[in-house]
Amino acid sequence: MSTMNIKKIWIVGVMLALVIFQHPNPAIHAQDDKDKSKGNTVVEGAASILESKYSSYIKEHRGKSYQGNDIVLDKPENWVTDTSLLTSNDEKAALRIKQNDEANITIQAPETASYLIGLQYSTEGDNILPTQLEMKVNGQFPFYELRNLIFESRWEVPNETLKDKYGNEIVPQPNKVKEWQEKFISDASYRSSEPFYIELQKGDNEITFRTIEGNILIQSIILASVDELSGYPEGKVVGNEFIVIEGENSTYKNDSSIRASSLYNIDLTPYSAGKRVMNYLDSDSFKKPGHKVEYEFEIEKSGYYYMGMIYRQNVKIDFPVFVNLAIDGDIPFKQYKNYPFDYTPEFTHTTIHDPEKDVDIPIYLEAGKHTISLTISLDHIKSTIEKVEQLTKEIQTLSLELTKLTGPSIDRNRDIDVEKYIPGITKQLQTWTDEMSDLYEGVKKYNPNVAEIGAFSSLNIAEKQLKSLSKNVDKLIVRKNELSTGTNSITAHLGNLLQEIINNGLAVDKLYFYQDAEDVPEKKGFMKKQLAKVERLSKSFGEQDYAIDNVNPDHLQVWVNRPRQYIEIMQQLIDEQFTPSTGIQVDISLMPDENKLILSNASGDAPDVAVGVNYALPFEIAIRGALQDLTEFDDFDEVKKRFPEGLHVPATVKNGIYALPDTMNFWVLFYRKDILDSLGLPVPDTLEQVKSYLPELQRKGMNFFYPTAGMAGLKTFASTMPIIYQNGGNFYGDTIGRTALNEEESIEGMRQLTELFTIYNMPFEVPSFYQQFRDTSLPIGISDYFMYNLILNAAPEIANTWDIALMPGIENEDGEIERWSAGGAESNVIFEDSAKKEESWEFLKWWSSTDVQIAFGNNLQTTYGKEYIWNTANIEAFEGLPWVTNHKNVILEQTEWVTEVPRVPGSYMLEREISNAYNSIVLDGANFRTAIDLASKRINRETFRKLEEFGFMKNGETIEPYPNPEFTNE
Repeated sequence: MSTMNIKKIWIVGVMLALVIFQHPNPAIHAQDDKDKSKGNTVVEGAASILESKYSSYIKEHRGKSYQGNDIVLDKPENWVTDTSLLTSNDEKAALRIKQNDEANITIQAPETASYLIGLQYSTEGDNILPTQLEMKVNGQFPFYELRNLIFESRWEVPNETLKDKYGNEIVPQPNKVKEWQEKFISDASYRSSEPFYIELQKGDNEITFRTIEGNILIQSIILASVDELSGYPEGKVVGNEFIVIEGENSTYKNDSSIRASSLYNIDLTPYSAGKRVMNYLDSDSFKKPGHKVEYEFEIEKSGYYYMGMIYRQNVKIDFPVFVNLAIDGDIPFKQYKNYPFDYTPEFTHTTIHDPEKDVDIPIYLEAGKHTISLTISLDHIKSTIEKVEQLTKEIQTLSLELTKLTGPSIDRNRDIDVEKYIPGITKQLQTWTDEMSDLYEGVKKYNPNVAEIGAFSSLNIAEKQLKSLSKNVDKLIVRKNELSTGTNSITAHLGNLLQEIINNGLAVDKLYFYQDAEDVPEKKGFMKKQLAKVERLSKSFGEQDYAIDNVNPDHLQVWVNRPRQYIEIMQQLIDEQFTPSTGIQVDISLMPDENKLILSNASGDAPDVAVGVNYALPFEIAIRGALQDLTEFDDFDEVKKRFPEGLHVPATVKNGIYALPDTMNFWVLFYRKDILDSLGLPVPDTLEQVKSYLPELQRKGMNFFYPTAGMAGLKTFASTMPIIYQNGGNFYGDTIGRTALNEEESIEGMRQLTELFTIYNMPFEVPSFYQQFRDTSLPIGISDYFMYNLILNAAPEIANTWDIALMPGIENEDGEIERWSAGGAESNVIFEDSAKKEESWEFLKWWSSTDVQIAFGNNLQTTYGKEYIWNTANIEAFEGLPWVTNHKNVILEQTEWVTEVPRVPGSYMLEREISNAYNSIVLDGANFRTAIDLASKRINRETFRKLEEFGFMKNGETIEPYPNPEFTNE
């Protein structure tokens, strides 16, 4: 090369360096001048492209609310636009809206005003899930919350006692009640127990309902005004009547999972020192806002009564749980609305009390049958929740602006005048600090007797942390991770707070109505409690239920790696179905530790069957000769078809298969429908489309989540494998002797993976995709079953505003989009030393069959709630389980692309070194090829060592080639 050319290159390099280092980050200066002049207006984020929340809407429309008598529109033929949607039910016409259908109705309002709109409805079919609707008024969503409305079913608790094989009471399955119910349009998240005021124009108004999940029948529509509650009457309580209601014996509930439970506590009734008896309403099930439980009781003599309760509220430290108390379906007076049940770690007697007058509240009850219901409410902290969410969004947006300013890494040796680039930042930090302080002071009024509210400690921590940052803004650049990165960041503390304050667990031992305080039961004395503890201790030394040492050696021994709730349902199905049809007696035991299965086999203590072990574990046991090769059973090939073929890869050892999949994970695209619709972006089908969306998302203060960002240390195969496989790559050749990581297709996959972060600026560390998906800073990303369960059940405020789609893939030469993803979860195995291999195989065939998996999943979810969605690996059974229908279809289609990286000698090093290479390239800026080559050398070295250990190599020479079980659809 000539000296002249060298000089030119050197000059160009210097000029580029000057351009780069003249400003903190060239990316921010690529923005238009108008963007720079906006300062921190990006704090608005997604809020500017969505409808306003109801809290904003009502400020404008509450002025004129309807004050007339209720208007009941009970003839659907008069207001249904499409009469083909009418059906006859109970000899009366009703509007039927099936899933994914919509119906337009026309209702006439007597005047322009805000109305409460109620429906007389019935949910159709046996679906466990509540019916979901969205509602438009005159073609628009007046406010955001109308995108998701919930209409629950009513569940009846059977009046029977069920026991397991050990004589312990177990939770009975509730029955869905088919009846007409009345409900006014209200917040699906139940942050407010008040129905919505919705403005209607005088004359005809078009209401559009669309069913998202389930089918619904609507018989009547009601336009109403609110009835203001008055105070309680000044009645005199006389007499000696005492009516007790056991908390565990509820009559109805609006969620099938609200249930009784058992405690060994002598103060609770009934009580047994040796057996589990249901003796209180479980606070782990009665905890969500809107949860309602109802009891029937009878009054023999009309008169005034006091209402008392024995309860425990040990969830919200130093802060009450609020409950709406209703008699015969109505809240009788304002003191029964949002009644506070104070924090108490032990079961405590209380009488419904008026703190202003410091008197117990009397209520008049006529002789006869009545109902009392308890509904959990968030009315008093609704505004606090919304403010915390707003602060979280704004702080995350500021964090994004700082990252744009400095880049992802922190240079502690550079000083940047932050105020110059983000005008007003100092004032903004101080404002946020003041707002947090005001929030904390606002909630202290509900318990002024304590210095600090334990339930809001996360808010206190966040405020102090923010105050520290606001005092020295110049250090904000080096401390920017304290805003929204990591588990100790301000937004992480605010996210924790949101989770804590919507958990309202309330345990109920008894409710009672009484007239004479002498009749109220007292707690047991100290000596009785001590004697009860001694008795309980002595009973605990006996045989333990579902323990591995409490079995009949003649029975089939099955160890299950799941909680007791699952085992009780399994045992019930076995006793009702498997044993009567096969004659095989089964003892189910709680697995003490799945990692000790290898040791159990070596000591001769292994079971016949193990259920629910981690999908990677069978290889570790089988390679040591301790598991039965299932391919030796004649009908294995038929049973194998029940599952996605790729799920058999981890259990393949040489030419055998040593486990059946039990459950499966799935990785799909999560996206906010409201955000993509507002931006005019279709759901991305390929990774290239995702990349093309990033500039638009990032301009709005948003981004895309890729799974490696949610893994703080090791990046597992589930996050690194998909793009490699989608590019046609593999990890091994025909045998596993050398890794194929440094071959062309695999290298291209790794390059595309790392460039998502080094070039396209996806966030490389995300403490909580769940939280940022909710607040729209990450409105789209790839995640799995656990995220799905969390969003579905712990984010009711965004229900029906999000959806899932197939994982964005890479188009191959034939024009097909490859969407390979992981799916391994849990597996079932038979041990080689079992003397009952045929019986064990019969059990696994029965347990994995379609009918049994559907029955188990239905029983589990009905009894314990929507969070217990059963992710069976049996594809046909999965189709029959109560998942959201549209989501189920996406998941089933994605399973066609499910596979796993093979578990072979040394594969743990493959996973570790791919992760190390990723971290070196993305976080440390290492040379791409150098990192891959180094990883390949380390993988090969460890593979050779493990092949020698297991006898496939000796002194570097191959004795027996170890075949590669990697699976593709080619």
